[in-house]
Amino acid sequence: MYNNFMPGVIKIGKEEYEEVPEISSITSKWLVVAWEGLGKPESPLSESGEKLMAMIIGAWEELYPKDAKMWNEARKEYKLNEMSLTEQVHQHTGRSLASYPYEVFHMMKRMFPNFKATERQNCLKMVAKFPMFRMANKA
Repeated sequence: MYNNFMPGVIKIGKEEYEEVPEISSITSKWLVVAWEGLGKPESPLSESGEKLMAMIIGAWEELYPKDAKMWNEARKEYKLNEMSLTEQVHQHTGRSLASYPYEVFHMMKRMFPNFKATERQNCLKMVAKFPMFRMANKA
């Protein structure tokens, strides 16, 4: 595990702010260099965007292993307990086609600002390209 992972606190006047962990700062800079090196892809669905997404996902899994484990377990449980489409319609429940870990979603929004990851068609494409984001058993 990383020594500089836990942030410190910075005081400015009476306000306290969490310091960005050094490893997070280094990872962000590395991802920006990779983004530039891949030609600044505008979509995670492009060939170069897919490579960048692999780096984003890998960084998230490395930096947040407990969160990654909890997210994967929650996703599996959701899929096991998913109602049929008929049950969902009768009970007026929604269903999730895709789920993005918060940190991954946040980075996607920064790296691909014009890509709408939550639009239905993009969700379907994302879960086809990145099965780890699939929530529903049937999309």
